[in-house]
Amino acid sequence: MDLILTPSSPMLGKRVAEILGLKLAKTHFKKFPDGELYVRVESDESNHLVISSINSNDDIILINLIFDALKGDIFLIAPYMGYARQDREFLEGEAVSIRAVAKMLEERVEGILTVNIHSERAKEKFRKLFDLDAMPLIGEHFRGRDVVMISPDKGSAERVKVAASIANADWDWLEKKRIDAQTVEIFPKNVEVNGKTVLIVDDIISTGGTVVEAAKKLYELGAKRVECACVHAVLADFAAVKLFSCGIEDIVATDTIERIFSKISVAKIIADHIRRVYQKA
Repeated sequence: MDLILTPSSPMLGKRVAEILGLKLAKTHFKKFPDGELYVRVESDESNHLVISSINSNDDIILINLIFDALKGDIFLIAPYMGYARQDREFLEGEAVSIRAVAKMLEERVEGILTVNIHSERAKEKFRKLFDLDAMPLIGEHFRGRDVVMISPDKGSAERVKVAASIANADWDWLEKKRIDAQTVEIFPKNVEVNGKTVLIVDDIISTGGTVVEAAKKLYELGAKRVECACVHAVLADFAAVKLFSCGIEDIVATDTIERIFSKISVAKIIADHIRRVYQKA
């Protein structure tokens, strides 16, 4: 079995290959002046692991070109599964993006492994997908730190609860209460944050707007220090600048999307699953 690295996940892919003792296939990627992509894979193996987060349209095209270049069985590791937030038809006539992506990927693969896909509804669009949870890794990273873990909304509270249980930390979520048509009050549901170090935890930080608003409110409530942690650091639209500018002291993320803030690796939980289920003896 060979492992195919892609431009979106080179370091994570190398870490997984080293843990599993797999050979890296020799790959060639090129972009033509008109934007078209080229792929060539040199491999004599009949089974392949392809590791590529889906964080851009180019990632989807490259994955499909790799699929076309390979013979035999393919297992896809997509640590970050883009398009998962469009998991339903919000307006009449909209494409359900994650459903379209699922159909495209599952046509060629034996199975797909991802990490903290955005919603159960998105997960239901797949037939061959296994979803790993990186929240325990975030909890382990902060074990021993005197922090309060806060979810920016009730929807992510269960994720934060998992991390907090590993870190042995107090946790809560921010509740929104509408005062009038123009005013929304935001406050922690149960936990006092005055004088404390607060860690805002979420699955994805995209543009950073939600975390910025949460941080401002936490400082208003007397938090001594505010940091943030996430599984997927999309960090679009100068998000890191916005986060630091509003007083966030540190950003911690996993390497599902490889960033300078990727201080936690999901390589071991990916490799453990591959070894258990897919790696040939």
